[in-house]
Amino acid sequence: MQKRNPFERLRSLARRLYDSTAERVRTFTAQAEETLSEEPIDFSAPSIPYYENLANRLGLARVILYMTLLVFVVVTVVCNHRLITYENLYYLAKDISSATLTAQSQADRISYPISSGNSDFSLYRGGIVIAGCEVVTAASGSGRQTLSENVAYADPCVRTSDKYYLTFGRGETSFNVYNSFVRVHREITEFPIYDAAVGDNGNFAVVTRSRDYTSEVIIYDGDMEKLAGYHLNGYVTGISMNRKGDRLGIVSVESVDGIWETKVTLIRVARKITAETVTLTGSLGSNCGFVAEDRFAVVCKERLMILDTDATIKGEVVFEENTPVLCDVGNERVALLFKVGTDISEYRLDVLDRNAKTVYSMILDESTHLQNVGKAVELALGGDILYIRTADTLYRLSDNGKELTSRAISRDTLTVLATEDEVMVCTPAYAARLTAEDFSKP
Repeated sequence: MQKRNPFERLRSLARRLYDSTAERVRTFTAQAEETLSEEPIDFSAPSIPYYENLANRLGLARVILYMTLLVFVVVTVVCNHRLITYENLYYLAKDISSATLTAQSQADRISYPISSGNSDFSLYRGGIVIAGCEVVTAASGSGRQTLSENVAYADPCVRTSDKYYLTFGRGETSFNVYNSFVRVHREITEFPIYDAAVGDNGNFAVVTRSRDYTSEVIIYDGDMEKLAGYHLNGYVTGISMNRKGDRLGIVSVESVDGIWETKVTLIRVARKITAETVTLTGSLGSNCGFVAEDRFAVVCKERLMILDTDATIKGEVVFEENTPVLCDVGNERVALLFKVGTDISEYRLDVLDRNAKTVYSMILDESTHLQNVGKAVELALGGDILYIRTADTLYRLSDNGKELTSRAISRDTLTVLATEDEVMVCTPAYAARLTAEDFSKP
């Protein structure tokens, strides 16, 4: 005789409790309407039938709700008993406490231990994470330091999502995964790590190699369990995961008969890994990123290509004679800076949308008050806002390039991190938070 599934019994019990409660509510409503339709209530009487009836039925409703809660708790515990550990409960309590820091007032300046020039910076939960050669530091948006851990990285890197952040030393054989306040996972790999990507659901991927392949991308789920290892014959030059964490984009290059080939791979991250690829002959791909949940942008030496998650090309722009000297892939937009002509001070800026259509394009010279942009060292997209950083000035382009403002910044600035509302200017010792009000007309 086949045993009945205990979850079916719990489901049947919950259904009976719901039907019984609904029927009692209907009966109570009908009785209440009948009582209220009779003669006015005599509040001087020692006993009022209407309120006695109401109290009895509310007491019954309370019992039914307690029983429903008990069934819910039992089902939850049975389904997730492997995840209910002292360590996980401790992390949950601490993370809830840390998450409240995001809602606190935002500090104009966030200080941290002095970082060297090869430190890596990334935004995390309204604050910032700094991966240095000797210490990894996380600070909330209010400026409170939430984590500080000693490390030893020659070339530190950090990749963040809304859930976790991952640090590693490029060319070294270990990586660490953290939440706001503690390391939750550490792993030593057989071969060196060259890059990584993290999604908001906790899925992540690290780029390494194997004994038989030039590159291997190891994919993990949010529980730090290995899902798959994806092998490539070429060198991975770019990797990105969309915010949901269910799509992974990889750009790899290899030389075939003396000709460079770029392979773009779009992977569906799930228990069953599926992949679609596009190969570009005579192309050298480098920068990449998701401009939307379903759009992956690849910047090559001679073209920009945008694909959907099935690796179908949705837009493409071929660079005629110019190669981008700077680029950034942001949310819904891609920014490219080209050197044009022989004049060292003559540059062109192109901003394109998720389908590689031009949003705006301009020659950057004295007429646009950007005559110093030839010394630009960084582009940073924050939604529709584009920031251009030079040695001592940060330019802000808004309203599709029609409005230009600027601000003097420290020559010690290492990078800028932009969101839709603000930009963090990161120096070796602190990060300054700037909004639109902090910029003025040049």
